[in-house]
Amino acid sequence: MQQNLFEQYQHSDIDELADVIGELLQNPITIEDLDHRLIAYSSHGDSTDPARWSTIMGRRVPETVLARLWKDGVFQQLFSQKDPVHIPEKKEIGLGKRVAIAIRRGNDILGYIWAQEVNRALTSWDDEILRQAAKEAVPRLLQRQGKRKAEQDRQKEFLWELLLGGHSEETKLQQKAINLHMKIVPPLMVCTIEVLEGKGEQLHQLLYPLLMRDKMYSLTDGSQLILLLQHPKGQAATEDALVTYSEQFLGECMSKLTDKFGKGKAHIGCGRPVCSLIEGRQSYQEALQMNVIKRLFPQETERILRFQQLGIYRFLPQIKSWNKEQAYKNDQLAKLLYYDQENQTNLTETLEVFLDHVGKVNRTAAHLHIHINTLSYRLKRIEEIMQIDLDDPNLRYSLYIDLKVMKLG
Repeated sequence: MQQNLFEQYQHSDIDELADVIGELLQNPITIEDLDHRLIAYSSHGDSTDPARWSTIMGRRVPETVLARLWKDGVFQQLFSQKDPVHIPEKKEIGLGKRVAIAIRRGNDILGYIWAQEVNRALTSWDDEILRQAAKEAVPRLLQRQGKRKAEQDRQKEFLWELLLGGHSEETKLQQKAINLHMKIVPPLMVCTIEVLEGKGEQLHQLLYPLLMRDKMYSLTDGSQLILLLQHPKGQAATEDALVTYSEQFLGECMSKLTDKFGKGKAHIGCGRPVCSLIEGRQSYQEALQMNVIKRLFPQETERILRFQQLGIYRFLPQIKSWNKEQAYKNDQLAKLLYYDQENQTNLTETLEVFLDHVGKVNRTAAHLHIHINTLSYRLKRIEEIMQIDLDDPNLRYSLYIDLKVMKLG
């Protein structure tokens, strides 16, 4: 039976626990919360490296250290495994050799224990000490987390206020963000992520390492994960820089989503960049509209991430509404649909693919996996049934729009 090394310290506070861990490991240790803020540290003598010293003085791990550890995959390892992670020296950021472990409650990470490997090398037995120490730290961090959770709940309420609107003064919104210790600096944009038959909490858990790395504010709403995207440089960034950053970040998200759920299962949509907190509602509404359209046209919009890229698809719901008001229908298209139904053919699909590929016969034939002569015959038959000329650009545009509107149901 494994010896419980911390049994006699069950009533010790977090500072005493830090000293006990340091004595057992014979090395300096720090305990941090999930946001890398310093909670406790052991005595260190003269053996503290610059990274640990800066953490103690600033009460938080320096950004340069965090960025490098993310880049090197250290936090990804801490998120994915329950055992300690051994980290080699990184002189350029003042970080000596380390061993770290995540403090977990179930699947939730509450914080971290970091042991500086300076007085002696840490062994597999020391790994066991760290495993037990992480368990012992859980109730102490939960006690601290109560206050933190209350603040997080208030922050979530504020994010919903920002997304749903109703505010008339930008300065009041900015001040409220400051009071809640939230750094929200325009330009910003709202993004929604959705997976068929998925849940927002599931998406949050999957993308958590990326969200933590980039300090992303997020909310979940049913099947959706909602992100408030800001450029890491804050006000120094332009809207174009934010768009470039968002495409890179969302590309990383999509890679993880595809690995987990398969190709074509995830929908990502972003509203336009906005230059004030009040305009956050506009960006959110655009992101929601994008998700609706991407569900209806998954193949056509697969590569579209931003509202500005929607093109004609942005107008389709309104066109459908106009068609209903005017009792409009495309009689020529109705003829082709009737012919397909009566003859078990798929000429309507051929026409849509032909228009999707801007009338390029080689690409259309390749997409349909048919010979180009077969395609030529089908197109001629379509013209005969519909009594049209497919070389007429106005007719092409009209048919293209009506075919897409038809998919709206």
